[in-house]
Amino acid sequence: MDIKGSSVSSVMGFVSAASVFRISRYRYPSHICLFSIKMGQQNSRPVFDSKLIKSHVEHALIQQDGRHNDIPTVLATLLFLDASPEMLKHAYRCRKDSLHTWTPSPGSITDEATKTALLGDKRFQRAFMTYFSLLNNQYNSNSTALALSQLFSGPVPLVYGLFSSLGLPLTFLSDGIELRSAILVAQSLTLSAVDWQPGIYDLLTSSQLARPASELLGPEELLRRVAYDGRFSGVMKGGAGYHNISQILSNPSARAAVVEYVQQLDCRNLSLLLPQLASLSVLLLTATHKPERPAFDFYLAHLVTAVNSLRVVLSILEEGTQRVVVARGVWLLFVLVYVTQLRPVVDGELLMGMELQEGHDWRAVYDVFCNEGGTGQV
Repeated sequence: MDIKGSSVSSVMGFVSAASVFRISRYRYPSHICLFSIKMGQQNSRPVFDSKLIKSHVEHALIQQDGRHNDIPTVLATLLFLDASPEMLKHAYRCRKDSLHTWTPSPGSITDEATKTALLGDKRFQRAFMTYFSLLNNQYNSNSTALALSQLFSGPVPLVYGLFSSLGLPLTFLSDGIELRSAILVAQSLTLSAVDWQPGIYDLLTSSQLARPASELLGPEELLRRVAYDGRFSGVMKGGAGYHNISQILSNPSARAAVVEYVQQLDCRNLSLLLPQLASLSVLLLTATHKPERPAFDFYLAHLVTAVNSLRVVLSILEEGTQRVVVARGVWLLFVLVYVTQLRPVVDGELLMGMELQEGHDWRAVYDVFCNEGGTGQV
């Protein structure tokens, strides 16, 4: 299950490492000593805004080859890590030439009906962006109100699109909330619409989830059961990788098992659930490799980012159903990623048993970022 390379992996690893920093502001295992991260140097925010606007105007969110425009998330992450204006400019320069411009959409999106009818049609990404941008003006640029109005209303609420593309729209949304960026929120809604995955929607709206579960359990115990559940055996015939998720969605037994594990997640106390998910995400990322052979896993890395995004998004949601839906969506990503990565053995000693040498800590990682961040190493 080791996935060790590619430029995309390196970018995602950078973003996920930043999520480890950021989630620490909520609560984190005491074994890992972290520190507070500032919200950008004094002159960095204007540069962030200008480069984000420039990319927003010029570059499509989803490229012709299926890649996502990573400039918004990279810029946001750099700002969270107290990057200098020069770092932000350099990151933009390094990425802009590999991105294509927007392609005009075949038509316009003017109301709820056309929005719903065109979910998942990537040809309309420019039209979706225009639609949400105009709506933002109607909400007097209150992008949080815009997000809430779209996520939980209409015949097909967009909240279920937040978990497409391994939760990338959720990351855009959480960054938009923290940075009070209307552009990032509009981009999140656009990605939720055009990256729409019917299979994810079907799982999270299963009628079974409305019924009481036979038992409610924490994420670590549930994942332990997933690891030994025979209903997932032999399902991933095409090999490991979240891109093969269709092999789960098309298997009735595996689908039923996934819904069951989502139903059994104990969401009664989200203040308790969030640090449990945070701890588990780090264990999956750092304690599933073979001893003495650490390996970066592109897919498992997304779970750290998803939990940090969940932490932020929960802050704007109403108590009750809204929060449970989003928490279940993130937990669904845990189950799907774990199964598609062939259910690796989690050995906590690989993390907790590691004695860090002097200078090998998060402060050192951050210092490397500060020293090398402007040289293209991020």
